[in-house]
Amino acid sequence: MGRVVTVVLAWALAACKGDAPVPAAVAAVTTPTIAAPVASRLSETNAPVVKITDARSKPMRNLLVRWKVTSGGGSVLNDSSRTDAQGQATSGGWNLGTTAGIQTLTATLDGLPPVTFTATAVAGPIAELVPVTTTFTSTVVNENVVPSPAVLAKDAYGNVVPGGQVVFVLAQSQGTLVGETQATNAQGIATLAGWQLGRVAGTQAVRATSPTAQAITISVTARPGPVARLVPLSQQDVAGVIATAVGTIPSVRTADAFNNGVPNVPVTWTLGANSGSITTPASLSDANGVATPGAWVLGAAPEQTVSASSSAVPGTTLAFTARPVTTQFDIGLQFIGNGGTEVMRQAFRSAATRWRSVITGDVHTDRLVAGAGSCASWQPAVDSTVNDVLIWARIAPIDGVNNILARAGPCYVNSDSRLTIAGIMEFDEADLPTLINNGGIVDVITHEMGHVLGLGTLWNFGGRSLLVGSGGADPYFQGAAGRAGFTAVNSVLYSGNPVPVENSGGSGTRDSHWRESTFGRELMTGFYNSGVLNPLSRVTIGSLQDLGYQVNYNAAEPFSITALLYTFPFTPSASVIPIIDDVTSIPLYELRHGRGILIRAAR
Repeated sequence: MGRVVTVVLAWALAACKGDAPVPAAVAAVTTPTIAAPVASRLSETNAPVVKITDARSKPMRNLLVRWKVTSGGGSVLNDSSRTDAQGQATSGGWNLGTTAGIQTLTATLDGLPPVTFTATAVAGPIAELVPVTTTFTSTVVNENVVPSPAVLAKDAYGNVVPGGQVVFVLAQSQGTLVGETQATNAQGIATLAGWQLGRVAGTQAVRATSPTAQAITISVTARPGPVARLVPLSQQDVAGVIATAVGTIPSVRTADAFNNGVPNVPVTWTLGANSGSITTPASLSDANGVATPGAWVLGAAPEQTVSASSSAVPGTTLAFTARPVTTQFDIGLQFIGNGGTEVMRQAFRSAATRWRSVITGDVHTDRLVAGAGSCASWQPAVDSTVNDVLIWARIAPIDGVNNILARAGPCYVNSDSRLTIAGIMEFDEADLPTLINNGGIVDVITHEMGHVLGLGTLWNFGGRSLLVGSGGADPYFQGAAGRAGFTAVNSVLYSGNPVPVENSGGSGTRDSHWRESTFGRELMTGFYNSGVLNPLSRVTIGSLQDLGYQVNYNAAEPFSITALLYTFPFTPSASVIPIIDDVTSIPLYELRHGRGILIRAAR
């Protein structure tokens, strides 16, 4: 292997017969030019060896040869060695350095020129992938990312690795890749041929992988395309209360062709004749593409409208209708602590208005005397007159993001009606920003307020037996009005016992919500469906009538179980958020002569 290099020394004096032999030449025995991975060891068969001969080319023994690494780092096993009977001296082994490139080892014998061994140290296998592309100039949904992602491959010692294989894969299910398998170039860089983003705005990612290195993720924020649509986000036909802001605020999304919200799009809101007032006739869509007219305070006309249009989406106008009712039902809100932001407080007020348009009859006026902490540790003392219902509300830490969103329930009930006088609602401050961003805060607060009013919490209290089969496989609600509402929204033959109640989850979820597998996105299931309407149906309103409330069925929002059963996929939204264990375990008192008598301890 390779060319044997022989160095011959011409002596000034010729050797005479009988003189002692002197070294005349030193030559490499093993290949003097090799290629090997960095940090590898040349030993045994490929360890550098030299041979010393005299002028007659006879081997010379017991001569001292010195070995030295002269470039590239690394080490030699023998700093020096003597020639054997064959005139050979070995280095014992050469440990190459960790830097790729040319490395040299020199063998030296006094009086003779040195012999140099040369190793081309090549990078080892890929041990690390490093993103090269970190700034992208174009990341629009359904279009190619520009520039295309690239990664730098390095070995365990930081040397770039040319000719290594890198495979790019989608880190999420959406999008398309072209040329997923790439070889690194001379600079160790592998570049994905093409990445077409999926159609959903937000974070999208690819992973660069190698069999010998940990995969890395390259993420981009997929931006919506140009605005193409104006779509309704809220119910377009709602009930309201005269001279009061509607509980379901009209809202629209300015969206691209794939229904991603487009921000900063102007939306104009136009009131119909005698349709009250709005606070923001001209608005810009927010970061999620959502625009509202602010508060819509209704007038006295029997039917009132406000319409949304945008110069960016010519030819589209969305009309929202409110039918005001006169209600005698009141909900008082007392915020404990700072009550959150004004957006959060307004969401509570909107939820209360929504229920006031559903429950229209006066229930009771009572003097309530209660000590601090009788319902919850944070609840203050009270000595005041309560017209219908008082709710203590608090926004505070509970258990972090995406666990328990909220907890609610009744605490004091009237001894005659056995309906709620006072209750509590507590929301996890970690979850509210997400609910605000996805437009769900009013729906979730409305849901929790329903539990305070008795939905799922007073069904089997005060002589009522509305819930059957609690704790079993098929719990169901048997109130006549609730069942009539179920029939009204269900035109197919339901094989189970109507009305199906949730049979899964913890004690704060099962037996206190409508069954998610049947009702899907209805407001009072144990799950919030982000991105779609969560209607308050005739079933829920009927169950309030079964509890003893005077109700307004015109406040029912469009909902059909039949449509859900024949929709695929059966989950009506890609983002279903569990409202985990939101029916809280608190004491229940019956109000007698202004003071509460404990009738059910906290579970």
